[in-house]
Formats: sequence, C-alpha cells, structure tokens
Amino acid sequence: MFDIKSSNLEIVLFGYGSTGAKVYEMLSSSFSKITVVDSDPAHIERAKENGIVTSYLVDITNDSELEELGLDGKILFCAMDEMALNIFLALSLKSISKDSTLLSISTSAENTRKLKFIGVDKVIDIYESSANRIVDIIIRPAVTRVMDEIIYVDNGINIEEIEIPPNSFLDGKCVQDVNFREYGLILIGISDKELGEDFIFVSRGINHKFDPGDILVVMGETQALEDFYKRLMERR
Repeated sequence: MFDIKSSNLEIVLFGYGSTGAKVYEMLSSSFSKITVVDSDPAHIERAKENGIVTSYLVDITNDSELEELGLDGKILFCAMDEMALNIFLALSLKSISKDSTLLSISTSAENTRKLKFIGVDKVIDIYESSANRIVDIIIRPAVTRVMDEIIYVDNGINIEEIEIPPNSFLDGKCVQDVNFREYGLILIGISDKELGEDFIFVSRGINHKFDPGDILVVMGETQALEDFYKRLMERR
C-alpha cells in the first residue's frame, strides 16, 4: 500500500510468536505505524531485539490493560499462535474498542465461523489461503509465475486497494466511462459494499457504477498509484 494511504493507518498487532512475527514482517513493508502487543515476555523481548520500539507486554485477558492501549480508530490484528486466544481477544476488542477495524487469522472453517459470528471485520484463513496458492501453482503455473513477478519482485509495480471517497471525480460514472490507462493503471476489480462487499472482476464485462465506499483494486507503478489517489481525493 503506498505511503500516502498507509501513513494514516495505525495498526496494533496482537501476538509476536511464530505467526505474529511473520505478519509483522509482511505489514512493516507497507505500514510505518505498527504497535506490537503480547502477553509473553519472551515474545516482547524478541520484538525489542528486532528493533520494534513500540512493543508492549500486556495481559490480553485483562480488558483494563487493553483499554489503556488506546485502541479506538485503529486497525486491530489478532495473530496469536493459539486460536483460542485470538477468539477470546477478538471478543474483548469488539466490546471495548470504537471505530476500529478488527482482523484475525484463522486456522479452520470452524474458527472462521466463530470469528465472523463475533463480528471480526476480516478473517484470514491461513490454511485456505495456502491451499488456494497450491492449487494455483498446480493448475495455473504460468499465471502464478507472472503474478509473482508483478507482486513480489521489486519492479515498482504494485496492486492497491483504494476506497472511493465522497464527491470524487468518479461520482456518477461507470467503469466504461473511465480510461484507467490514462492514469497509467489497470483496474482489476471492485468491491461493492452495496452488494455485500462481493468482489467484481471487470474482466467479466460488468459496467459497474462507482459509488463512495466502493473499493477499487488497481495495478500500476507506485507513482501512478499515488497520483491517482491524490486525484481521487480532490473534491468536485
């Protein structure tokens, strides 16, 4: 996620065990404001050894200690090694934080169901994601290699999610009214909140009407993405 967007986001990552440390490594390439919280002294010690200054030892079963972290309006990411702790933590965070976005990893369909029932905004099933990745490698090896080159190789090409703000130049327009190539971008798809956040691939030929709150998934060079985001934030 490019700097203009990510610089405004604050993430509180719960867990710095084997899972949380990997999540931190991925997030830190795109986000600069990450606080690590764990109830295991050894995990916090490791975080500090790795240069994470904003890491705190907190009893995650104690709501008072959690509230002292000032969680309102932040992205809260549950990545404890034990799923039972993630479910317990998500339940606590849902009740004590306001205007926060709650994410959690999951290791099974049953855990995913429980987390969604609690009200977790985004659940990431690490086994399902791995399985999908393996299937892609087996049945679509060429496509997988191309996507790896685009996403993972440092070639300046990125894929970003950009939310359409109110009163942007896209208001009232449809997909076919906007030439994204003029901005140096390719529009991959749209997540429409009115349709339950279903993802729509534009390759299916659907002439979707843009609305504030829709999430665009676009691909292009970093500078082109930043320029488009600035253009989108200009009010009409």
